[in-house]
Amino acid sequence: MSAGPRRTVTELPVAEGWDFGDFPYGLEPLTLPEPPHRPAADVPDVLCAEPPAGSAGPPCPRTGPAPGHPELAHQLFWFRWITGHQVTFAVWQLLGHALHQAHERPDPDPSLKAMTELTRAYTAMLLYTSSCPKDVYGDVIRPSMFLQHRGFSGTWAPDFAPVRRLLRGRKTPWHDTPEGGRLADEVRLYHLVHSGVAAKLVPGGRSLLQDTVPAARPHDPRLQALVYDNYFLTLRADVPTAEILDQLRRRLTAVRLDVSVNGLYPRTDRARGRRAPRGTAQRGRPGLRTRLRRRARPRRRPGRRARRAVAPRQHRPLIPRFPPDTRQERS
Repeated sequence: MSAGPRRTVTELPVAEGWDFGDFPYGLEPLTLPEPPHRPAADVPDVLCAEPPAGSAGPPCPRTGPAPGHPELAHQLFWFRWITGHQVTFAVWQLLGHALHQAHERPDPDPSLKAMTELTRAYTAMLLYTSSCPKDVYGDVIRPSMFLQHRGFSGTWAPDFAPVRRLLRGRKTPWHDTPEGGRLADEVRLYHLVHSGVAAKLVPGGRSLLQDTVPAARPHDPRLQALVYDNYFLTLRADVPTAEILDQLRRRLTAVRLDVSVNGLYPRTDRARGRRAPRGTAQRGRPGLRTRLRRRARPRRRPGRRARRAVAPRQHRPLIPRFPPDTRQERS
């Protein structure tokens, strides 16, 4: 891994192991240019590319092993919260450029198709960043935003402004075209997912901004943007589009490695000391059916069984067991 003069890290993590951050589920800063509020002549066309043959990997598992300790769960979900938002910021930048280009192209369909795919990517990141249990959000993530600013709000995201009208479902000039209709459908799906995420994570449906007295809210948009970028480890510099894409690919590779090991929704029952649901038996430990059969047998040695009942459980580690020799030396 190397850092260029703009202090961006763009190399892809190694395919066989984890090489993002200084340790598994570590963080890295993201460097982006200012949001695209107007067309940029030096930005290439944002279009969909055909994936290489055989590049499609296995589907993302929905569930995965339970973290062994709450601290490990906090580390994993903190990585997802920060890195997933960084991916979102890069996606918003590309979406903003594609929106400008759709207005300027004689045939906007290629740009509209790219916008549809980018909106789907944003929706996927909503699911990824919100994959934490409600108690982790309430005990770790929400308090961290409160400590950054009492009125911390997603509306402060600088890169959201150029695509706000589009993602809020406002009609576009292409609303009645086939590609425009598909884009509108994707925006509606995003709204459904966003509503579900809010219902799951936000206590009482009120954000920090809504719970904050007006006197504690920042009134300078520049301050809001700085606070927001600072929280999500995002820097602003005049970086070319190629470096935006490289940083995006790097994070998407780390996300893929994460969900391939942990699933989208890692189980947390055992980490909180509760019995895991059916089908979640860990390696070397009896499953639910086996335990029920054993309970049905006569208890010939109650003292011995009692000692077994209180024996500490062996948890499967959360850290992915990648080969230790795959990490590459950083320069």
